[in-house]
This record gives sequence, structure tokens and C-alpha cells, in this order.
Amino acid sequence: MGNLEKEIETLKYHNQLLLNIIKNPKASLDFLYVEKNITLAEAKRVKQICEELNKRYQIEKAEGYMNFQPLLGQLKRELNPKLSLKEFMEACMTQGEFISLMSALSKSQ
Repeated sequence: MGNLEKEIETLKYHNQLLLNIIKNPKASLDFLYVEKNITLAEAKRVKQICEELNKRYQIEKAEGYMNFQPLLGQLKRELNPKLSLKEFMEACMTQGEFISLMSALSKSQ
């Protein structure tokens, strides 16, 4: 896929996000993705990372773990460099995405 096609794909994705922001003013994560120029592929990767971490978090929490520092470290390492960890975690919680995970990780900072 050429550069122009990638740009068009990103613009279409951002357009969808902007429509969602209009409908839902609490869509902070969508706003962050537009603001930081995150592509659809990058957003899918971030979601995949969060889903994997959330599964591990649920298992560890059920086993009685109290320290989620390793999960936080993994998120820091794997999060797209366009995104700041603090901003990302706050946006997830505001938008209602991975609330339990992000809350636990923010306490681990």
C-alpha cells in the first residue's frame, strides 16, 4: 500500500473516531488517537496488547496477586511511542475501556 493510500485510510479512520466523539463526548481514547495520529493498524495493536494484559490481570487478580508492576512494565514497553502512558491510561478509563486493568496499573505507578 502506497503512502497516499495509507494516509487516506488513516483519514477515514480518524473521521469515524471524530463522529464517535461527537456522539460521545467522553470518548477520550478516540480523541487521543486522532490527536496523536494513530493509524487503524496501530490502534488495533494497542487494543490487542490491552486485551492480553487484561486477561493476565484477571488471572493474577483471581490468584490473589496485589502487585501488577510487571503488567505495567509490559504496557510501558509495548505501548505505541506516540502515546504517553499516563494520558493513555486516563483516556481508557474515561472512555470506559479496560477500567479495572487501567485502575490497577495506575495504582502501581
